[in-house]
Amino acid sequence: MTAIANSAPASLPRNREIADVHFLASRIMLYLLAFTAVSVIGFPLFWMLICSFKPGGELYATPPTFLPNEWTLQNYRDLFVQTNFLTYFANSLIVACGATFLSLVIGGLGAYSLSRFRFFGIAAFSNATLVCYMLPEVLIVLPLYIYVVKLGMADTLISLIIANTAFTLPLALWFMRSYFNAIPVSLEESAMIDGCTRLGAMMRVTVPLALPGIISVGVFSFNHAWNEFLFALVFVSSETNKTLPLGLATWIGQDNIYSWGMLLAGAVLVTVPVILFYLLVQRKLVVGLADGGAKGE
Repeated sequence: MTAIANSAPASLPRNREIADVHFLASRIMLYLLAFTAVSVIGFPLFWMLICSFKPGGELYATPPTFLPNEWTLQNYRDLFVQTNFLTYFANSLIVACGATFLSLVIGGLGAYSLSRFRFFGIAAFSNATLVCYMLPEVLIVLPLYIYVVKLGMADTLISLIIANTAFTLPLALWFMRSYFNAIPVSLEESAMIDGCTRLGAMMRVTVPLALPGIISVGVFSFNHAWNEFLFALVFVSSETNKTLPLGLATWIGQDNIYSWGMLLAGAVLVTVPVILFYLLVQRKLVVGLADGGAKGE
């Protein structure tokens, strides 16, 4: 019995070493998996960026070159000179910002009402909003187009803003309602006792506390409107009202692409603003997604 008691302390360092080795091995495997995933996802973006700086002849070289033998900005020059890229870019920015703003304002007020007020059918209405978001765009594009034509808004950016808002609004309602539900009503009641109105208590108390969730909804709304193609294809016909996805698609013919270099340069310039936007709000976005997963109903 004494021998066993004396040998126990000696085995502790050995067990600790084994645990450290297992921990180190698990961390290495985790980093390898993360590196592999990032490489698989990021390599197409890297290849697109590199190829946008290659001259036209080198793009068709066999075997292909990994890095350009001759770096050039000609593809970007041709993009701005030979196309209406700046017009497409401005239109996409207007549509994305307008749809995001409307989704946040209308969705925020609607979600606050669903969270703070009780009325008949509130549960069914809340579930119906999520079902509406599950409907694909192709099912609602024709009914929306009929309304757009009857209202005289065909071939306008306003029609795209309204269409994108209608598509993202159900998700905005569902997400923001879950964040508002997680905020105690007593905080707003304290603010109203101190003299705030209902709207003032919402703006000064509830909205700041739900800011991560609001930013998450804003990111999703902006990303959808920025990359949306079907609504733009159906609603817009004139060159001056085309958005970036539609403008890039018009460069593609039935059999070939008349300039791979220009298309790659345009794809890079389309992707960069989205990446920068994500980098600016990534911390708030991650916090918002984590809170939404924990608090959602």
